[in-house]
Amino acid sequence: MQGRFEGVWRAWGVVPVVLLACLISAAAAAPPVPTLAPSNTDQEEQVLVKIRARKFEPSTVTLHAGQKTRLVFQNQDAELHAFVPIDLFVGVSLNISGNGAPEFGQEGFKRVIIPSEGRAEILFVPERTGVYPFLCDMPGHEMRATIVVQ
Repeated sequence: MQGRFEGVWRAWGVVPVVLLACLISAAAAAPPVPTLAPSNTDQEEQVLVKIRARKFEPSTVTLHAGQKTRLVFQNQDAELHAFVPIDLFVGVSLNISGNGAPEFGQEGFKRVIIPSEGRAEILFVPERTGVYPFLCDMPGHEMRATIVVQ
């Protein structure tokens, strides 16, 4: 069979090389194809809030308006705790990860329950400056702290 198709392969052998050269030339001349990029390419600010001895540490957290922020809550106690923000996330898109149990209501994000030795991460961009209190609403836990957005 090789003898029968040898002439065809020799004749067609030039076509793939010419075709490849044309494709490379066309690709070089074509405008770049747009790619999807994150909507906010700013560097992410990470803020860690530790929960231990029934306290939020630090008790005041400062964030920056317009800055992509990863707010991390790390529960170092042997009991469940919750992060319940007051008005901070109204109208704000966010992403919650970690092993906490987030809860949502009609107005959006309500709270996240964080297990012992657990972690909850909230990725968002704070949009409004102001002072926003947060608390743990578990029975008997009188834990309060503040987020300041500058």
